[in-house]
Amino acid sequence: MRKLLSIALVMILSLSLFAGGANESTVADGEGTSIVWAGWSGEEEATRDIFQRMRTTYEEMSGNTVNWVGWTWADTAQQLLIRLQGGEQLDIAQADIGIFNTVAQTGTLADLNEVFGEEWLKENFAEATLAVGQIDGKQLGLPWSMASITMVYNPEILSRAGWDTVPTTIEEFEACMADIAALGEGIIPYGVSTKDDTAAGDLMPWLWTFGTSLFNEDGTVNLGPEAVDTINWYKDMLAKGYIQMDIGRGDARQLFAQGKMAFYDDAVVAKGQAVSAGVDPAEVVNVCSAMPRPVLNEGDESQSTMWGHMLVIFDSSKHKDTAADFAKFLISDEVALEYFEQNGMPPVTNSAANTEEVLNDPYLKGFLDATATAKLDETARMTNASEIKTIVVEELQRTLLGQTTAEECVENMRARLSSAI
Repeated sequence: MRKLLSIALVMILSLSLFAGGANESTVADGEGTSIVWAGWSGEEEATRDIFQRMRTTYEEMSGNTVNWVGWTWADTAQQLLIRLQGGEQLDIAQADIGIFNTVAQTGTLADLNEVFGEEWLKENFAEATLAVGQIDGKQLGLPWSMASITMVYNPEILSRAGWDTVPTTIEEFEACMADIAALGEGIIPYGVSTKDDTAAGDLMPWLWTFGTSLFNEDGTVNLGPEAVDTINWYKDMLAKGYIQMDIGRGDARQLFAQGKMAFYDDAVVAKGQAVSAGVDPAEVVNVCSAMPRPVLNEGDESQSTMWGHMLVIFDSSKHKDTAADFAKFLISDEVALEYFEQNGMPPVTNSAANTEEVLNDPYLKGFLDATATAKLDETARMTNASEIKTIVVEELQRTLLGQTTAEECVENMRARLSSAI
C-alpha cells in the first residue's frame, strides 16, 4: 500500500506540473530577480555560515535576491515535493544522490543541457561526474561535489589506544575497538548509525564487505547467508559496547567533533563539523581523517558508498536564467575552493579539481582513495527508497533490541522487501 501511495504521489505531481508548465519558455531575467534556493546544509551548524556567505556575496555581486528554504536532510525530498505540489516558488535546490533520484522521478526538473548548453557542461565537468546527474539522456543534475561515504577516524584517540596505523581487516578493527573501550574515557568506539535512514546507508557497505547485498542486479532481493553474519556482528559489537543504539549521522558527527567517538561513517562534510568546533582547517587531519573500510579477508576490496551533491533547477521556475547564474557562482573556483577549505567538499569542475589545494590536500586523499571503489547506494534509483530503508532499519533495530534473532531479522527483511519492490 505504501508503495502504491508513493507511486501515486509521483504520478499526480508529475501530471499537475506538466499541465501547469508545459508551454512555459525560459525567461531571461534582469537585475533584481528574487529566486528560491532549497536544501538542508544551510540548516546545519557545520555549514550554515558558509551557505549564508554564498547567498549574501552573490546578492551583492548580482543585485538579485536568494531566499533560502531549508529542512533537515531526512525531510528535504518530501518537503521539496510538497512545495512543488502546492505551487510555491522553487527555482534551485541542493540534492544528494538519493534526493536527486526521488525528485527526478516526478518529472519536475529542467534539462540542464538546455539551460546551460551541452558544450559548456562538457567543457567544465568530467564525463563521470556528469553521468551521476543523467537520467534517460537528460542532464537533470549539475555536479557540485563528489566523493564517497567511507569511515572517518580520530588519529589522536587511536594513538592513545596504541594504534599508530588504522585497522585494515575486521579482525584488526575489533581489536582496535576493544583497545579504545579499554581506555575508560567514555569514548564510543564506533558510531555506526542505528536509527533513521542513515542506519540503512551504513549497513549496506558492511553487507557488501561480508559478501552479500540487499538486491541482486536484476532487482530481486538477495540477502544471502552472509547477511546473518553481518547482523550477528552488529549484535556482538552492541553487546561489547562498541556501538550504541539511537545513533544517527547527526549524533555521530557531534560526538565525534567532541572527541567522544573514535570511528564513524561520513562523507567529506565531516571536516566542517570539526572546523565549526574550533579546529584549524589545516589541523583537521590530526583529529579527523578518512580511511578505507576494513575488509573481511586480506586482499578483499574495501567497500564504500558513492556520495555526491548536485544542484537542480526546476522546470516550473520562471527564473531559470537567474538560477543558472547563481549555480555558476556556486561552482566557481573561488567559491568552490572556500567551500572545500572550510568543509572539505571537493570541487568537481575541471579547473578547481586540478588546483594544488585540492590535489595535495591530505584530508581529501582518504575520501578520494575510497571513491575509487565506491558503489551507488542500492536504493539510489528506487522511487520508494525511503520505504525500503525504513524496512531495513525497523528489522535491524528489532534484532539489536533483542526482539528477533539475526536469522529472523534477515528473513523478515527479505519478505518485506520482496513485497515492496
